[in-house]
Amino acid sequence: MMYINKLRFTLACLFVSGFTYAQLVTNATELNSAIAAAAPGTTILLADGTWNNTYIEIDKNGTSTAPIHVTAQNPGAVLMTGNSRVYMSGSYVTVSGLVFQDPANLVVSGSSIEPVFELNTCDNCKVVNNKIDSYNGTESQKTMKFKWVYIVNGQYNEIAYNSFIGKYGIGSIINDNRSLGNADYLKIHHNYFADRTPINGINDDNDQDAIRIGTSTTSLSDSYSEVYMNYFYNFFGEIEVISNKSGQNKYYYNTFRDYGGCLTLRHGNNCEVFGNYFFAENNFFTGGVRVIGEGHKVYNNYIEGTNAKKLSGATSSLTGGINVMNGVQNSALNGYYQVKNAQIINNTFVNCDYALRIGTDKGGDNTLEPVNLIVANNIVYNASINSYQIATTPSGNSISEGNLTNLAASSMTDDGTFHRLTSGSAPIDAGLGNFPFLTQDILKANRGVNFDAGAEEFGANGTFLPFNATDVGVHIGFGSYPQNTASINKALRNQGITIFPIPVDNKLTVLSTAKSLQTITIHDINSKNLLTVYGNGESSKQLDVTNLSSGIYFINVNDLGQTTFIKK
Repeated sequence: MMYINKLRFTLACLFVSGFTYAQLVTNATELNSAIAAAAPGTTILLADGTWNNTYIEIDKNGTSTAPIHVTAQNPGAVLMTGNSRVYMSGSYVTVSGLVFQDPANLVVSGSSIEPVFELNTCDNCKVVNNKIDSYNGTESQKTMKFKWVYIVNGQYNEIAYNSFIGKYGIGSIINDNRSLGNADYLKIHHNYFADRTPINGINDDNDQDAIRIGTSTTSLSDSYSEVYMNYFYNFFGEIEVISNKSGQNKYYYNTFRDYGGCLTLRHGNNCEVFGNYFFAENNFFTGGVRVIGEGHKVYNNYIEGTNAKKLSGATSSLTGGINVMNGVQNSALNGYYQVKNAQIINNTFVNCDYALRIGTDKGGDNTLEPVNLIVANNIVYNASINSYQIATTPSGNSISEGNLTNLAASSMTDDGTFHRLTSGSAPIDAGLGNFPFLTQDILKANRGVNFDAGAEEFGANGTFLPFNATDVGVHIGFGSYPQNTASINKALRNQGITIFPIPVDNKLTVLSTAKSLQTITIHDINSKNLLTVYGNGESSKQLDVTNLSSGIYFINVNDLGQTTFIKK
């Protein structure tokens, strides 16, 4: 360990022979020193173990080809506990592999708790492959705003392959505040949002959503953000699972299962919602998509089992499979803008109480009905109350065509993943109209000239199915991040391969007790191959690493996996 402590991560050693090194740090002092010295291409590895009350503050600039990484030595083996959090500023900075759990004495600022991750004036930064597990304030702090990922300003940031589990208390899990109203091009994808519980009843308290993009203040400006390939499971907070409050955003190929609320286009214009699966499982106060504002496109969504009833037994006017609401005259920015020029196309509703609801209001003030609304090629199977509820008649050249609302029982079958069209059913080749954006179906299969009604194109052989529990840690959420060769795993150890001594001076020995050695490679953090040695079937091999400069390197044996070693 004393050799590790003697490592110095300077600019000179970063670029010796044209490659970079990683530095392993074992405590907060070493971490802060490494961050202070960080330059483009720096990778800082937090040693496995528990890091209690650790504040990671990074205000640095990497580059597109040489970003700055702060990551776990082994993803999942670095536990951030107590009052631990991350502050990121600058550009091209990535933080990954950390697990936040067992919180205590969280930092309070006014009526808020400081975020777990804060990206403040950060461009091209990434929060990837982390896990935040029940990292909440105390019961007495449950009404204090506590945002797990808070983005204040910045562009082209990315939140991906994380698991957000067990959120309790007020505050969004991911909140893109957009305080300047600039287009920010945020990407949120392949995350797992699970097991949120409301502090009172569902929707009794605001600001308990999973994702919010924008604020009412800047909602008429465009964000150009994308939310895709995420999985929301057992998620209950308020009516807005996702709260859109800006323009030109896209929400696609997400799965919502066993949840409360809706994906809500609350403020902002010209957004797209497509290719999403909603399995509400007949929970109270559930819907698919709620539409407010102008120019939205909602298409190719599969929505099953919504229930507009509240726990009290009353029926909510805010929910439904797709709910297109009325607007308020001279609406304030935080009010309800009139729906104009929206398109609700090729969605499938199964076992919903209310499938399509047009012209609903919040309580009397919403009097402006939708204008220039196109509702086409939607199919409804087994609606328990109303397939197509028109609370007010849309005006101004509204078009409703190709909608099939009373499908026969033989039209669809549940194949174990979702209800699919059957051969010869009415929706096949029943699509009407010309919609240039409707090129694929929910399964990512191509649609032809003669296209089907509903979300699925029968027989087109698409392969994109809804997410379920088996996808977590494999395709989405923590552990599924596509690691590069800088990743560390335990495969070598499990194969009976030992590497010693670590740290090494000149000679590194590779010993295999189970399999003969074939090919051994050493590479740097950028995957540059520095040394290849052939084992020729032997059980041990000694490698001469004299010419390597001090630092951390990666070794791969027989293509079975890799680990790190330290060169003194």
